[in-house]
Amino acid sequence: MNSFIENRSINSSYDVLEHEQIIDKNPVLGVWEFLMPEADAPYRKGRIFISQPNDVYQVVISLKTGSLNGQDVKVDNNRINFNINKEGIDRISFVLEVEGDKMIGESYSESGSNEVLAKRQIPVE
Repeated sequence: MNSFIENRSINSSYDVLEHEQIIDKNPVLGVWEFLMPEADAPYRKGRIFISQPNDVYQVVISLKTGSLNGQDVKVDNNRINFNINKEGIDRISFVLEVEGDKMIGESYSESGSNEVLAKRQIPVE
C-alpha cells in the first residue's frame, strides 16, 4: 500500500510539473473563471476554456445558460483575441492579456465594452 501512495504522489507531482511546463510555454492555455461586472446577468460570470489541440487554438465560454464557441482565435505570447456570437446574432470581441494566474481585458460589442477579469483554475494535486 505504501508504494501505491508513493506512486500516486509521484504521478500527482508529475501532473503539476507538466501543467506548469505547459503554462510556461503558453500562458493563455487553461481553464479561467471569469467575471464581467457590467455585463447582463446571464453573461456576467462563467468559465473560459482555452486549449490547443493539433496546434489550433480553441476557446469555449461556459455559462449557466450554455456554451459559446470562440471564433477567429489569435494568440500572441500572453495575449489572446477571439470573437463569439451571442444568441447567434450579436458579435462580441474579446481582447485579453495574461499576467501570471490572472487575465484582464475587455469585451466589445455594439452595445459597448465590458471589463473582463479572470483567474486561472489550478488543477487539484
